[in-house]
Amino acid sequence: MTIKTSAARPGMYVHAVEGGWMASPFWRKHLVLASARDVAKLVEAGIGEIVIDTDKGVGPLAPASAPLSVAAAVETAAPAVTVTSTAPPPRTRRRAASELDRARAVVEQSRAAMLRMFADARMGHAIDHRALAPLVDSITESVARDQRALLTVTRLRSKDEYTWLHSVAVGALLIGFARHLGLPEDEASDLGLAGLLHDIGKMAVPSAVLEKTGSLDPAELAVVRHHPEKGHALLLGGDVPEVVRDVCLHHHERVDGRGYPFGLAGDRLSLAARMSAVCDVYDAVTSLRPYKRPWAPGDALARMQSWHGHFDQELLGAFIDHIGIHPPGALVRLRSNRLALVLGTDADDPTAPPVRAFFDIPTQSRLPLTEVATDATGDPILGGERGAYWFGLAWDRMRTAVLTANGTDAAPSPRAVGA
Repeated sequence: MTIKTSAARPGMYVHAVEGGWMASPFWRKHLVLASARDVAKLVEAGIGEIVIDTDKGVGPLAPASAPLSVAAAVETAAPAVTVTSTAPPPRTRRRAASELDRARAVVEQSRAAMLRMFADARMGHAIDHRALAPLVDSITESVARDQRALLTVTRLRSKDEYTWLHSVAVGALLIGFARHLGLPEDEASDLGLAGLLHDIGKMAVPSAVLEKTGSLDPAELAVVRHHPEKGHALLLGGDVPEVVRDVCLHHHERVDGRGYPFGLAGDRLSLAARMSAVCDVYDAVTSLRPYKRPWAPGDALARMQSWHGHFDQELLGAFIDHIGIHPPGALVRLRSNRLALVLGTDADDPTAPPVRAFFDIPTQSRLPLTEVATDATGDPILGGERGAYWFGLAWDRMRTAVLTANGTDAAPSPRAVGA
C-alpha cells in the first residue's frame, strides 16, 4: 500500500520509499518505523510517499475517525465571533519529483559510497562489496522506472568525476541489459555490482596517467592495461560474487582474442564478460574524456558495429534493441510490420530516427521506398532485424541500393529467406 509519508506512524513496516533507498536516511532495504523520530527522518529527507506492508506492520489510521483540531474544538464549545483571519496563505505544493530528479539523487548519494570504496582500494584495503548493496538497489529501481534517466544524469561529468560516474553508468547499463535478456533478478543485481567495481583496479594507476590528454607512451599503456588484474586481486578476499571478479578481470577482452589481459577469445569469455565489454565501451565513447569529445549515441553504436572481432555481434544487437537507439544503416522492423533502414539520427530523440521503409513482412513483398517518421505519432521502431536472415547473400547489395536510391525509386526485388 502506498501512502503519504505525512500519514506514516510508528509500527509501520516500510517496504519501499519514493526515490529508492539511496534517498532514504536509513539506507536499509526494509525497516519498521520504531518511533516518531523515524517518521520525522523520512519527512525531513523530503520523501513524499512510502510503500508499506500491512501484513508485517500496522496500517494507516482510518480517515473517518479523524479528531477535531484544537481550533475546531474551541469553536464548538464557544459562541461564534467574527475575527479577521491572520493565517498565512496556503503554501504552494512542491513539484512532484521527476525521474531525472530521482536519478540525480541516486548519483549524489552514490558519490560518498564510490569515493570511499576507491579510497580503500588506493590504500590496498579489502573491498567490502556489501556496502554497495543499497546503491545497487537504487540503481535497479531507477532503471526499472526509466532506463534513460540515470544515464542522462551520469553523462554530465567532469574529468575528476569520470571514473566513479563511469562505474555507476556501467552498473546501470548492465542491470538494464540483464533485464532485457531475461536474466534472473539476482543475476542482474550481481551484474550491477560488477559494473560498480569493474574499474576498481584503476586506483593503482597514477592520476596523471588516467587524466592525460595526449597519447599514452608504451610504459604508461602497460600500467593502464594491468588494471583488470590489480582490481581482481583486490576482490579475491571475502564473499564477492564470482561474476564480479569475472567482469573486473575480463571486461577488456575481445571475442577475436586481441583484448587484454589474457587474449581470451570466443566461448572462453563468459556471457557477463561479453556484456560488460559492450557496456563499458558504449559509456566510455559517449562520455566526455580528458582526451576526446563524446560521440553521439547513434554514431557510437554504428562505429562499434564496424569493429569486427571486438564484440559479440549478437549481444551488441541485443544491446542496441535494449537502449532503443538504432545507428544509421541499421535494419529495423516498424510497428506497421515493414522493414526499413535507418537514415540518420534525431538529435532531439535518438530513439526515433528517420528511416526508409522498403519491404512488407506480412505479404513478403517489396514496397516503394518511403521515408517514415518513427516518433510516437508516426510508425515507431519495434526492434532491430538481421538483413542476412531476411535476404540472404543479396543483403549487402540490397542495403546499398536502398540507402543510395532517391525516394521515388522502387526497391530492388528482395529474396526473403526468413519468415
